[in-house]
Amino acid sequence: MKKKALPIVAAAVVAALALATWASPHWQLYQMRAAVEARDAQALSRYVDFPKLRESVKVQVMRRLGAAGALAESRSNPFADFGRRMALAVIDPVVDAAVSPEGVAAMLEAGDIRVQPRPEAPSQPAAEAPREKLNYDVSYRSWNQVLVERADGGGVAFVLDRHGLWSWKLAGVELRED
Repeated sequence: MKKKALPIVAAAVVAALALATWASPHWQLYQMRAAVEARDAQALSRYVDFPKLRESVKVQVMRRLGAAGALAESRSNPFADFGRRMALAVIDPVVDAAVSPEGVAAMLEAGDIRVQPRPEAPSQPAAEAPREKLNYDVSYRSWNQVLVERADGGGVAFVLDRHGLWSWKLAGVELRED
């Protein structure tokens, strides 16, 4: 009897571990949203890889502004190099404002990149209805990366990278093509 139960128990353990591994980005997203709702920037910061996220936002904004082509041209044209440096000088402070704990909270709450976080009201009036939560879809790109997109297809896509077996961090964004 014991020899027959051992494979069943082993299969159940493997299935539970596989399910926990598959569900881990969903759980991480839930924890991130709970930190956003609680307006707890410190708790949210645990789930964000700020250096990677800053670089990702900077690359996406530069691509949106058409500066990616200017990078290749800057080697042959000194004026293009000057323009690229000016664009970086303007973009860097904007990216730093957007990729702060408060900025990331605003991004997750809106499902889009926001430079200025929503001003915090002292308290909500009783007659005001609470803001509707956005629904997100989570899809695996690879073992180490998932894409989190708004269910309605708008806004930006958030990229979560695996940190350990069941832990994930927000490491990038992908702007939608217009």
